[in-house]
Amino acid sequence: MKHAYLVIAHNEFEVLKKLIAALDDPRNDIYVHIDKKVTSCPVLQTQYAKLDMLKKRQDIRWGSVSQIKAEYLLFEAALANDTAYDRYHLISGTHLPLKAQDDIHAFFREQSGKEILNFLYTNSYEIDMKLARYHFFLNYFQYGKPWIKRIANLCWHVIIKLQYILSIRRRALDVHIKANNWVSLTEQAVQHIVSRKKEVLRAFRWSLCGDEYFVPYLIADKKSGFTVLDEPKLLFNEFVGSNPRILTMEDYAFIIHSDYLFARKFSQSAMDVVDKLVETIKRDV
Repeated sequence: MKHAYLVIAHNEFEVLKKLIAALDDPRNDIYVHIDKKVTSCPVLQTQYAKLDMLKKRQDIRWGSVSQIKAEYLLFEAALANDTAYDRYHLISGTHLPLKAQDDIHAFFREQSGKEILNFLYTNSYEIDMKLARYHFFLNYFQYGKPWIKRIANLCWHVIIKLQYILSIRRRALDVHIKANNWVSLTEQAVQHIVSRKKEVLRAFRWSLCGDEYFVPYLIADKKSGFTVLDEPKLLFNEFVGSNPRILTMEDYAFIIHSDYLFARKFSQSAMDVVDKLVETIKRDV
């Protein structure tokens, strides 16, 4: 089996280097997208895996369709390769595998032909708010001067409120499932997703966090013909408010002995746990 790892990164490059080292295996090809806002990209190297640093890059803004566009760049880059991959893993640059590659490949052999997602709780209100309303000013929520972010946030709230008062809605999408945007897919699913790119970018253009909905929208419908598995152990990822919690050495014993395949978020502020995890899984080869 040959796996493609599709990595989205924008910072924490010391962690990214450790991630690449953990994935460096002749059975893997690694594709890395560095946010276009980054002016000095890290130097990454592999000994066994093919490494492709994407030249075409997306300026990713939280919550906007730019996240989906970046994922499409990675899907398309991997499909353009002559290699037929059994599995496409979309991960962030702050992920780490918790198992050796032998174990990860064995797990996905057992799940051959299945699309592995990690479902998240949602409800009709959230789906309506995020997908059926127009979300403007997202590009400035986390970027620029503080006063620009405050104005953007205020304008977004006012426009959302007006849409509810005036009953303004976008065309409703047939979406019922929300899933973590970090997924593990077959080549057939990735080809299907890429074939629907124009439709997706149009349908999710003004959505909020549409990256958590567009893959289930395309492949979780019974008519799609794909077998979708909700697999909680795909990723250990805890949130504090709206942000993923940084994992530290205090988490090491739990995650290394867990059934999870991957975990995030790791940071340069806690490199001791990063170093120990990578050392452990490489020793298990």
